[in-house]
Amino acid sequence: MKRSILLAMMASGLAFSASAQEQQTPPTAQQQAAATPENAVENVIVTAPRLRSERALNNFITTHAAATPFLGKIARWKTGICPITVGLPPKLNVYISQRILRVALAAGAPLANSEPCRPNIAVLATPEPQKLLDFVRAKRPGLLGFYSRSRAERIATMRLTVQAWYSTATEDFYGFITGDLPNYGLMSSQGEAANYHTSGSRISDGLKSQFNTAIIVVDSNKIGGQEIGPLSDYIAMLAISQGQSYDACQSVPTITNLMAPNCDAEMKPAAITDVDMTFLRGLYSMRSDGSYGQQRGSIAFEMKKGLGGY
Repeated sequence: MKRSILLAMMASGLAFSASAQEQQTPPTAQQQAAATPENAVENVIVTAPRLRSERALNNFITTHAAATPFLGKIARWKTGICPITVGLPPKLNVYISQRILRVALAAGAPLANSEPCRPNIAVLATPEPQKLLDFVRAKRPGLLGFYSRSRAERIATMRLTVQAWYSTATEDFYGFITGDLPNYGLMSSQGEAANYHTSGSRISDGLKSQFNTAIIVVDSNKIGGQEIGPLSDYIAMLAISQGQSYDACQSVPTITNLMAPNCDAEMKPAAITDVDMTFLRGLYSMRSDGSYGQQRGSIAFEMKKGLGGY
């Protein structure tokens, strides 16, 4: 019980004291770059071309890339990420946090450059995940993202072994940033925030979606026997990008299939794959103020180019 309360308190603010951070502060972006300047991610599995056809890649992007509920665009990190992991043995906590940083660096995502940094990604392992979520819903509902009142209970329900929630913010054409809080319906008829400054262009409206925080809850009762390598890569994918579903088997080998039921062994790699890495690189090189369709098209182009399709 004490352990669950502690995790809930840590999740409630995503801001931890310097003394707690010093115990397991992940390396800064500069330290990571110095340690691995040319190859930030080891053990990337290169998939066979027959397993990543153009059609399969298109299906993966369509079914995987999630649009934010508030703005309807694909979000990514703009502020430097700073992960922290609690609830597992200390060495595993540090391993997962560092793995998130390595994957983020290879993907082109921004990393926090201060030490100690203020955590904005919390990986929380607990044997009582629903109690933790109930606490977050009651005390810090904004950490669960933007949602309507009618969906509050469903949003704050632990359904998977590892599950993520993201709070997002919207940046308008003039650079003003506002958090997408669960304020129950201040939306325009187009699904975009009212009173935001847009570009007026038909190509791009100038509105961008970005992550504020991410909490990734791990049900420690269900990860027995799971190897730390694949698990940490799975968590890293959740930390850096938002997928629509992680319990449906994707049509290409991807680490997101790790815990999906009814998925063939060849579609469940033991590490992050070239499909995953090209997706992440496409995500962090896309035009963030384009439409959802334009963003998916940009990611698809970068993936196929990176995998030798173009």
